[in-house]
Formats: sequence, C-alpha cells, structure tokens
Amino acid sequence: SYNGHYMEVGRNAEELVLSWLSKFPKVIGVEDLRSLRQMREADVDVSVSLYDGRVALAEIKSDYHLGISGNVLFEILRLNHTCETSKACTLGWSARSPATWVLFYAPQVKKVCRIAFTEYRAGLQAYTKEQEPKVIITRTDNIKTTVNILIPEHYIKGMTWWNICQ
Repeated sequence: SYNGHYMEVGRNAEELVLSWLSKFPKVIGVEDLRSLRQMREADVDVSVSLYDGRVALAEIKSDYHLGISGNVLFEILRLNHTCETSKACTLGWSARSPATWVLFYAPQVKKVCRIAFTEYRAGLQAYTKEQEPKVIITRTDNIKTTVNILIPEHYIKGMTWWNICQ
C-alpha cells in the first residue's frame, strides 16, 4: 500500500467517484469493495450494478494530467524498496487488475473518464508496437517507485467522459 500525497489524492478521487456513481442515472447499485483485502490486492475498488442487469468491477484512479496532456498513464511495474527481494518487482495495477473498467478522475477538467480494461491494454499494445514508448518513473512514496508508460489518448478506443460536480 502507498502512503503520503499520492495515497491521499487517490482516496479523495475514490470518494468523489463513488459519490458520483451512486447518483449516475444508469447505475442502480454501487458496492464499495475497498475494505476487502482480496479486492485491494486485486486492484478492484467497486462493484457497479447497471439497469441493464450487468455488474461491472471498477478500479478508481486519479490522474492530474488526464484531459490536459493528451496522454493516459499506464502503470507497468511497481518496485518495492523494502520487501523481501522475491517480491521487489510486481506488475503494475494497469496490467493486473481483473476489473472491467478503470475510472479515472481528471481533476483539472473535473471529469470522470471510463475506459474498459480490454481497450486500455489494447491501446498500450498498439502504441508500443508503433512507437518507442514514453516511460516515466515516479517515486510514489518512501518505499515504492512505479514505472509508467504515457499512452497518447488516440490509441485508446472507447474512452467515455462525464462532467462531475464537486
């Protein structure tokens, strides 16, 4: 788990998106799964029941640059500086979450962006097949660093945006 600034920003985004989801017209139910250890470890935050009968699992993230930079962040690797060495590197949440959607809160534009994980990962594949990827490394907190790829938005099909009131 993370500590510090990124964790606080993420928690705020989760609360905001959960509140927004509970009022969204096509949603009949929202179940907060964050307190379940298995769901946290799987990188799933919420279960969303829709009026058409579908139930979707979603991971909620905040991306300060989304909607402004033209890129979407994809966490490919998480480095843990203090755990046993056999667990020092793990796949990032973008690669391992079994959720149906990632719901990004974009605070600069005050919007929520929904991306199906299948499209998110397909966008990563298309981008890295065509171009040398833009990789950024972020010191997440005092014990973790993440390795991320910035995917140009046009590589990700089906991004859906909604305004969000704060």
